[in-house]
Amino acid sequence: MKLGRWLELAGIFVVLPVLLAMFSHYSLRYLMPLLAVVGLLCLLYLLHDKQFKRKRLWRIKGASAHVLNAIKLFLPLAMVITLLVYWFLPDNFLDLPQQHTQLWLTTIFIYPLISVLPQELIFRSFFFHRYKPIVPDKQHRWWLSSGVFALAHAVYGNWLAVIGSVFAGLLFGYRYIQSKSTLVVALEHSLWGCFAFTVGLGGFFLSQSLN
Repeated sequence: MKLGRWLELAGIFVVLPVLLAMFSHYSLRYLMPLLAVVGLLCLLYLLHDKQFKRKRLWRIKGASAHVLNAIKLFLPLAMVITLLVYWFLPDNFLDLPQQHTQLWLTTIFIYPLISVLPQELIFRSFFFHRYKPIVPDKQHRWWLSSGVFALAHAVYGNWLAVIGSVFAGLLFGYRYIQSKSTLVVALEHSLWGCFAFTVGLGGFFLSQSLN
């Protein structure tokens, strides 16, 4: 059983992302539908697994404290990142809202629902629950989930998306462990994602060309 579970993990979270990255010219156009389907399948699995505590999906107990902690971390880091983008990527600074306003508004509006929520269901809720039998140590699952989360972003074909996703995966995994709430993590993920699209990093995380 453990071998089968390891093979499943490798197939879904290693082989599939590598194939998507290798054939990104074709796979990018289907990325959002694929993400939605996989996210839905993960949700259905969790809802039908009696060992999974469903309240983890929408837990609001203590949520305000976790959201406040997320904001306290976000504000100084966002200021630093904004300055770094301004200095080192001046052509990218505020590019999406200024040059592609309609795309930016559309992205900000639908991103939390069609991208963030499926990702959190897959890489946090599903991953932490499904692979607990083979990776019982929560810290090890945290690191592993962060690694495969970063690997999944290799499909965008740039180092910034992968490296940024390592740190994002560690942050979101930590928040999930602390809050035990998919909702809380999705809110934090949405905050960071919308910021990235606004400040000038959106082009590194979009599945369509801005040219």
